[in-house]
Amino acid sequence: MKYTTLTLTACSVLALISCGEKKATEASDTPATGTSLEAVIVPSEPSGALSITEVRKTVEVGKEVTLAGKVMGRKDPFVDGRALLILGDPAIITSCDLRPGDGCPTPWDVCCDDNDAIKAATATIQVVDQDGKPIKQGLKGVHGIKELSKLVVKGTIAEGSSADNLLVNATAIFVKP
Repeated sequence: MKYTTLTLTACSVLALISCGEKKATEASDTPATGTSLEAVIVPSEPSGALSITEVRKTVEVGKEVTLAGKVMGRKDPFVDGRALLILGDPAIITSCDLRPGDGCPTPWDVCCDDNDAIKAATATIQVVDQDGKPIKQGLKGVHGIKELSKLVVKGTIAEGSSADNLLVNATAIFVKP
Protein backbone atom coordinates (compact mmCIF):
# COMPACT_ATOMS: atom_id res chain seq x y z
CA MET A 1 0.00 0.00 0.00
CA LYS A 2 2.85 2.38 0.91
CA TYR A 3 4.59 1.55 -2.36
CA THR A 4 1.45 2.30 -4.41
CA THR A 5 0.90 5.63 -2.63
CA LEU A 6 4.55 6.56 -3.12
CA THR A 7 4.42 5.64 -6.82
CA LEU A 8 1.21 7.64 -7.40
CA THR A 9 2.68 10.67 -5.59
CA ALA A 10 5.90 10.47 -7.65
CA CYS A 11 3.93 10.25 -10.91
CA SER A 12 1.78 13.23 -9.91
CA VAL A 13 4.85 15.31 -9.07
CA LEU A 14 6.51 14.40 -12.38
CA ALA A 15 3.35 15.32 -14.29
CA LEU A 16 3.16 18.69 -12.56
CA ILE A 17 6.85 19.38 -13.17
CA SER A 18 6.57 18.55 -16.87
CA CYS A 19 3.55 20.86 -17.21
CA GLY A 20 5.53 23.63 -15.56
CA GLU A 21 8.39 23.17 -18.01
CA LYS A 22 6.02 23.41 -20.96
CA LYS A 23 4.58 26.70 -19.69
CA ALA A 24 8.08 28.15 -19.25
CA THR A 25 8.88 27.33 -22.85
CA GLU A 26 5.63 28.85 -24.11
CA ALA A 27 6.29 32.11 -22.24
CA SER A 28 9.66 32.62 -23.85
CA ASP A 29 10.87 36.13 -24.61
CA THR A 30 11.03 35.38 -28.32
CA PRO A 31 7.90 36.23 -30.24
CA ALA A 32 6.13 33.06 -31.37
CA THR A 33 5.35 34.51 -34.80
CA GLY A 34 8.84 35.74 -35.59
CA THR A 35 7.80 39.39 -35.26
CA SER A 36 10.76 41.42 -34.06
CA LEU A 37 10.79 44.65 -32.11
CA GLU A 38 13.89 45.60 -34.10
CA ALA A 39 11.75 45.63 -37.26
CA VAL A 40 9.41 48.25 -35.76
CA ILE A 41 12.19 50.70 -34.82
CA VAL A 42 12.75 53.06 -37.76
CA PRO A 43 15.79 55.23 -38.54
CA SER A 44 13.88 58.33 -39.64
CA GLU A 45 11.01 60.22 -38.06
CA PRO A 46 7.57 59.52 -39.53
CA SER A 47 5.97 62.74 -40.78
CA GLY A 48 2.73 64.33 -39.71
CA ALA A 49 2.91 63.53 -36.00
CA LEU A 50 0.07 64.85 -33.84
CA SER A 51 -0.08 65.22 -30.09
CA ILE A 52 -1.77 62.49 -28.07
CA THR A 53 -4.41 65.00 -27.02
CA GLU A 54 -5.16 65.79 -30.67
CA VAL A 55 -5.42 62.10 -31.64
CA ARG A 56 -7.82 61.49 -28.71
CA LYS A 57 -10.31 63.99 -30.19
CA THR A 58 -11.32 61.52 -32.95
CA VAL A 59 -10.68 57.95 -31.84
CA GLU A 60 -11.64 55.59 -34.67
CA VAL A 61 -10.61 51.95 -34.36
CA GLY A 62 -8.49 50.96 -37.35
CA LYS A 63 -7.51 54.53 -38.23
CA GLU A 64 -3.81 55.06 -38.99
CA VAL A 65 -2.21 57.71 -36.79
CA THR A 66 1.19 59.20 -36.13
CA LEU A 67 1.72 60.67 -32.70
CA ALA A 68 4.59 62.14 -30.71
CA GLY A 69 5.18 61.98 -26.99
CA LYS A 70 7.42 61.11 -24.12
CA VAL A 71 7.60 57.83 -22.16
CA MET A 72 5.84 58.97 -18.98
CA GLY A 73 2.55 59.01 -17.15
CA ARG A 74 3.04 56.21 -14.62
CA LYS A 75 5.66 55.09 -12.14
CA ASP A 76 6.17 52.00 -14.32
CA PRO A 77 5.49 53.12 -17.91
CA PHE A 78 6.71 49.76 -19.30
CA VAL A 79 5.10 46.35 -18.99
CA ASP A 80 7.70 43.71 -18.14
CA GLY A 81 7.89 40.98 -20.74
CA ARG A 82 5.45 42.65 -23.12
CA ALA A 83 5.90 45.21 -25.89
CA LEU A 84 3.76 47.87 -24.19
CA LEU A 85 4.53 51.35 -22.88
CA ILE A 86 2.75 54.51 -21.78
CA LEU A 87 3.38 57.60 -23.90
CA GLY A 88 2.48 61.01 -22.53
CA ASP A 89 1.77 64.37 -24.15
CA PRO A 90 4.48 66.75 -22.85
CA ALA A 91 2.39 69.77 -23.84
CA ILE A 92 -0.22 68.76 -21.24
CA ILE A 93 1.66 66.86 -18.52
CA THR A 94 5.10 67.69 -17.17
CA SER A 95 7.71 65.23 -16.01
CA CYS A 96 9.20 66.17 -12.65
CA ASP A 97 12.72 66.55 -14.10
CA LEU A 98 11.44 69.74 -15.78
CA ARG A 99 10.15 71.21 -12.51
CA PRO A 100 12.85 73.36 -10.89
CA GLY A 101 13.84 72.10 -7.46
CA ASP A 102 11.90 68.85 -7.76
CA GLY A 103 14.12 65.96 -6.69
CA CYS A 104 11.63 63.24 -7.53
CA PRO A 105 13.41 59.86 -8.00
CA THR A 106 10.85 58.86 -10.69
CA PRO A 107 10.21 62.05 -12.70
CA TRP A 108 8.38 60.14 -15.44
CA ASP A 109 5.47 59.41 -13.11
CA VAL A 110 4.31 63.06 -13.47
CA CYS A 111 3.06 62.88 -9.88
CA CYS A 112 2.62 66.66 -9.62
CA ASP A 113 -0.01 66.71 -12.38
CA ASP A 114 -3.74 66.17 -11.93
CA ASN A 115 -4.86 62.54 -12.43
CA ASP A 116 -7.54 63.57 -14.93
CA ALA A 117 -4.95 65.49 -16.97
CA ILE A 118 -2.62 62.47 -16.93
CA LYS A 119 -5.42 60.16 -18.09
CA ALA A 120 -6.41 62.55 -20.89
CA ALA A 121 -2.83 63.04 -22.08
CA THR A 122 -1.54 59.46 -22.24
CA ALA A 123 -1.78 56.60 -24.70
CA THR A 124 -0.82 52.96 -24.47
CA ILE A 125 1.51 51.91 -27.26
CA GLN A 126 1.90 48.24 -28.08
CA VAL A 127 3.68 46.17 -30.69
CA VAL A 128 1.62 43.15 -31.62
CA ASP A 129 2.28 39.89 -33.44
CA GLN A 130 0.27 38.60 -36.41
CA ASP A 131 -2.42 37.38 -34.01
CA GLY A 132 -2.88 40.85 -32.54
CA LYS A 133 -1.29 39.94 -29.19
CA PRO A 134 1.47 42.07 -27.64
CA ILE A 135 4.90 40.64 -28.38
CA LYS A 136 6.35 38.82 -25.39
CA GLN A 137 9.39 41.05 -25.09
CA GLY A 138 9.67 44.35 -23.25
CA LEU A 139 10.25 47.62 -25.09
CA LYS A 140 12.47 49.07 -22.37
CA GLY A 141 16.05 49.17 -23.62
CA VAL A 142 15.24 48.49 -27.28
CA HIS A 143 17.30 51.07 -29.21
CA GLY A 144 17.76 52.98 -25.98
CA ILE A 145 14.06 53.41 -25.19
CA LYS A 146 13.70 54.26 -21.51
CA GLU A 147 11.68 56.46 -19.19
CA LEU A 148 11.49 60.04 -20.56
CA SER A 149 12.52 58.98 -24.09
CA LYS A 150 10.88 61.07 -26.80
CA LEU A 151 9.19 58.92 -29.43
CA VAL A 152 7.25 59.34 -32.65
CA VAL A 153 4.92 56.39 -33.17
CA LYS A 154 3.06 55.42 -36.32
CA GLY A 155 0.34 52.80 -36.03
CA THR A 156 -3.35 52.05 -35.98
CA ILE A 157 -5.87 52.71 -33.26
CA ALA A 158 -6.56 49.34 -31.68
CA GLU A 159 -9.79 47.59 -30.81
CA GLY A 160 -11.02 48.63 -27.37
CA SER A 161 -9.89 52.23 -27.76
CA SER A 162 -12.14 55.10 -26.79
CA ALA A 163 -11.86 58.78 -25.92
CA ASP A 164 -10.91 57.63 -22.39
CA ASN A 165 -8.51 54.87 -23.40
CA LEU A 166 -6.26 55.31 -26.43
CA LEU A 167 -4.48 52.12 -27.49
CA VAL A 168 -2.22 52.18 -30.56
CA ASN A 169 -0.76 49.17 -32.36
CA ALA A 170 2.63 50.51 -33.42
CA THR A 171 4.00 49.74 -36.86
CA ALA A 172 6.92 52.20 -36.64
CA ILE A 173 8.69 53.73 -33.64
CA PHE A 174 11.28 56.49 -34.00
CA VAL A 175 13.41 57.24 -30.96
CA LYS A 176 14.35 60.93 -30.93
CA PRO A 177 18.00 61.59 -30.09
